[in-house]
Amino acid sequence: MRWSTAIAALLGLVLAAGCAAAADTSADTSVSHVKADVVFSQEMIAHHQQTIQLAEVAVERGKSSYVRELGKKLIPEEKADIEMMSSWLRSWREPLPPEPTTQMGSELKAGAEFDRQWLKELSGHLEHGVMMAEEVRKAGKHGPTLELAGKVIQAQKAELADIAEHAG
Repeated sequence: MRWSTAIAALLGLVLAAGCAAAADTSADTSVSHVKADVVFSQEMIAHHQQTIQLAEVAVERGKSSYVRELGKKLIPEEKADIEMMSSWLRSWREPLPPEPTTQMGSELKAGAEFDRQWLKELSGHLEHGVMMAEEVRKAGKHGPTLELAGKVIQAQKAELADIAEHAG
């Protein structure tokens, strides 16, 4: 009987030690991000939501196949990034940004000038996204955020170069 009590007590201590170690590990991961990472995710989610709005307008009103196809391409890419950043914010117990209340690109009129105007607006928007990503790379600490920022910089600079080629 004493052995079973001693074994039960020992198992209890081992389990308690394991739980304490697990608690310590989760506490360590909570400091794996800083305010810059949070702000980036919140602002980039809003930025991506605006990109999706612009893309939807292009799909609907674009005259050239290039503009319509670019719009179609951007939507799923931006949605995937939004989902990832939203999961980080939820895990950090930080608020998600509200949905935009205005429709970006709605001021652009359908017609012959639409594609040129849309490409110009998208270019400015993408340049701002690159700037945001460069900022978090200077101040952020969360590895996946820094990886995403690098991906955003690379992808959006490539889009800007492609747009310049098609717009010129």
